[in-house]
Amino acid sequence: MRWRDARASFVLLTALGLTACASFWLAGGLPLLKIAPATLGARTVEQRLTVAWPGEQKTLEAVLDIKTGSLTVIGLAFGARLFSFDYDGEKITETQPLPGGLSAARIVNDLLLAHAPVEALRAALPNGWTVRDEQETRQVFQDGAPAISIRYVEGSLWRGRVVLDNHVLRYQLTIDNHEVTTDAP
Repeated sequence: MRWRDARASFVLLTALGLTACASFWLAGGLPLLKIAPATLGARTVEQRLTVAWPGEQKTLEAVLDIKTGSLTVIGLAFGARLFSFDYDGEKITETQPLPGGLSAARIVNDLLLAHAPVEALRAALPNGWTVRDEQETRQVFQDGAPAISIRYVEGSLWRGRVVLDNHVLRYQLTIDNHEVTTDAP
C-alpha cells in the first residue's frame, strides 16, 4: 500500500513539475509588459481576433476601450460577452473570468506588442529582448533570435489588418480592426 502511495505521489509531483515547466514555456519567457494605457491614446476599437496554431484556428470578437488609466478588453462571441478584464499598466483585473485556455496576460502582451508605440515597447521589454520597426513590419527579438514578427497590412497600428506571428510558441494572431474612434480631435 505504501508503494502505491509513494508511486502516486511521485506521479503527481512529476505532473506538477511538467505543468510548471509548460506554463513557463507557454509564457514564452516574456512577462506581462508594463506599458501605461495612456501611451496607446484614448480610443475604442472593435476587433476580430483570429488565432491559428498547428491544426486549429479560433476566432473571437473583442472591444478595446482605452482611457487614460485603463485598457478594458471585452471578448465577445455571437454578440454575447465571454469575458472582460482591465489592465492598468501594472496588473490585470478580471471582471468576468476568461474561458479555459485563454490568458489575459497573453492577450494584453500581444495587443501591446502590436499596438504600443515602439519607444514605449522598447522601454518595457525585459533584458535580452529588443524591438525593431521597419516600414510596415515590427520585429521582436529574444537574445538576438527572432521571437515575434508583426505586419501592418494597411501600414497602420490601429487601422486594417495586423498579423502577429509568434515564432517561439508557433501561433499566428490576425487582428482585423473594424472601427476606430478617438476622443482626440
